[in-house]
Amino acid sequence: MPQLTCYQLHFTGPVHLAERGIGIEETADLAHSDTLFSALCWALRLGWGDNELGRLLDAFHQGEPPFLLSFGFPFAGTVRFLPRPLLPLPAELPDALRKRWQSVRFISSDLFALWVRRDEPALRQALAAEQITADGDVGLTPAAAAHLPPIPADGGWFWRRVAVPRVTLDRASNASALYFAGRLQFAPACGLALFIAWRDRQWQPTIERALAELGELGLGGLRSIGYGAFHVTVGEDLILPDLPAESQAVLLSLYAPRREELEAGVLGPGARYDFLVRGGWITAPDGTRYRRRTVRMLTEGGVIVQPATTPVRGTLVDVRPAIPHLHPVYRYGLALTVPARQGGR
Repeated sequence: MPQLTCYQLHFTGPVHLAERGIGIEETADLAHSDTLFSALCWALRLGWGDNELGRLLDAFHQGEPPFLLSFGFPFAGTVRFLPRPLLPLPAELPDALRKRWQSVRFISSDLFALWVRRDEPALRQALAAEQITADGDVGLTPAAAAHLPPIPADGGWFWRRVAVPRVTLDRASNASALYFAGRLQFAPACGLALFIAWRDRQWQPTIERALAELGELGLGGLRSIGYGAFHVTVGEDLILPDLPAESQAVLLSLYAPRREELEAGVLGPGARYDFLVRGGWITAPDGTRYRRRTVRMLTEGGVIVQPATTPVRGTLVDVRPAIPHLHPVYRYGLALTVPARQGGR
């Protein structure tokens, strides 16, 4: 039975989580798994040195990752949210209701469990209750909705994205220029929850200390003006249905398939997925900045096929540009999956 350790990030202020293709005025509303892994490696290098970071990366390269990491998904009080799986909806669902649920991005973890288990009567009953937020972004079961914290008085939101005005001055002329910076804000008792499947518990104390240090350093952009700081609490383990005989799985992380996984049919009939392009910049030890190579990865909620002969694992992708003597730069593309039963349409 998949059992994932939950770490809840309680942000002490706003956070900026930029994505490729949009400006600083926008921010994501979740933390990508490759961003979290890179940030953890950064904290590990600062606190424990290059050798310890190299030891961790060696374990991943040798195909024995000490842990698998999810996205950082929103939570509100005791209700954790996961991506709406790209699995079919129940066949008997009315078309209007089907369209509403197809636009939902996050669902409560108990609804996620019903969806991957394909418990059709219970799933239809939960979907028919239409516990969907006004913006159509989040769906819950009635039981989960009853456990949400009190709605904040100033607007009724648990998390929201806003763009705030900022001004920069030209050093030569003192001319001002207005720009906007996106911020993700959380109400009290809300934040981001990441889930870790531990494979080697010897690494757990070190990674948990690195995560706490990362909270002091900050996650995401605009850290120099106080964005991204958080403290960590350990939440209740996420226990999901065990379906060992099934051939499909839902992604809780970005996934960069290995060549042998593609050849074995991981994206074959039955797979449903979207791609996310990951790019950006890297900073060399001498301070020089380079644009890193872009990579397309399958994103959260995608459904993949588990080949009988080849395990689904994914890989670290080296995205350094073709510049001699530049150190490797890795993007995390290992798959954290939940087994799913086929059904619906």
